[in-house]
Amino acid sequence: MANNITSKFLAGTGVIVTTTNITRVVAIHAYSTIAGTFALSDSTGDKIKFQVPTSGQADIYIGDQGVSFSATVSVSTPNGGGVTLFVG
Repeated sequence: MANNITSKFLAGTGVIVTTTNITRVVAIHAYSTIAGTFALSDSTGDKIKFQVPTSGQADIYIGDQGVSFSATVSVSTPNGGGVTLFVG
């Protein structure tokens, strides 16, 4: 079980985690004022994609092992969206 979990928030699209190490995403909270697709990616491409409805949100728990991202983690959100990642 990870004991170094922190949170990262980003409103809109861009880089949410900057590092040269491995980052593990263990949970996600996302919201959007319009319907659309969220995509989380690293240098190898998209690792996680999901959709939210208009004025909707998503709470996703992945688990202690998380999904491994290599170095920088980028987020693409619908216009009017934001995301909080729990990483460890």
